[in-house]
Amino acid sequence: MADRFSKWGRKMLDPLHWRMEFRPRPGDIFIATYPKSGTTWVQMILVQLLNEGRGEFDHILQVSPYLEELLMRNRIRHLESLPSPRLMKTHMLYEHLRPAKDSRIILVTRDVRDSIISFYYHNEMASRFRLDFNAFVERALRSRDNNWFTYMRSWLPHRHDDNVLWVRYEDLRENLEAQVRRIAAFCGIPLQEERMGDILHKCSFAYMKERETKFDFRLSMYEPLEGSFIRKGGSGGSERQRIREEHAAELARQLEQLRAELRLEDSERI
Repeated sequence: MADRFSKWGRKMLDPLHWRMEFRPRPGDIFIATYPKSGTTWVQMILVQLLNEGRGEFDHILQVSPYLEELLMRNRIRHLESLPSPRLMKTHMLYEHLRPAKDSRIILVTRDVRDSIISFYYHNEMASRFRLDFNAFVERALRSRDNNWFTYMRSWLPHRHDDNVLWVRYEDLRENLEAQVRRIAAFCGIPLQEERMGDILHKCSFAYMKERETKFDFRLSMYEPLEGSFIRKGGSGGSERQRIREEHAAELARQLEQLRAELRLEDSERI
């Protein structure tokens, strides 16, 4: 778990590369967490706070993208299209992120045992195979790089910084409203009391569970969806007009070549 995470991090998060690509804005908000520590929950809280409980999206990453993934895919400029304040999630160490003083960071932590267990199930979903739980935990404990403890050693010394708010997952569970108010006050987001009910409702576990496809990392999209996995079930139609003329000609040429190689009859259409 942690070994794979840290190797990917070292490859993609070269500090110089990151600083050259990223263009900070005053008021940027970072949700900084070790994986599976309440990241998505706090993303949702901030989305609803900024939209007075009316926040809607196809997928959470459209309104609160994952920095490392954008960097990995060379799409960091996608952030330029987002309105301010931008909400960005990250698992970077503090020394890699080096957030600007005029940004806001919500540092979310979770009990190491619960974090590892949740990350185990996350990795099972990602691998699409069952994993040996004890071996997974053993790898997490033996990791010498960016494991849970390394992450805490990097971030917790900054927990009292003026632009850092430390939020514990366990406190979110115990009193969601109190933590929502803390986050709103810290980020300077006006809070209308008559909208608090809708905000809390949309940030509840039950509400998010019913709409889990909007949060599932396996179904993530950074831009609005134009279709679905099972789209139309049609054949032909106006969609073919999206294929450029030169591409259509090349497809036809290769198709004819294939038909000749396979000696297909005129009645044998492919």
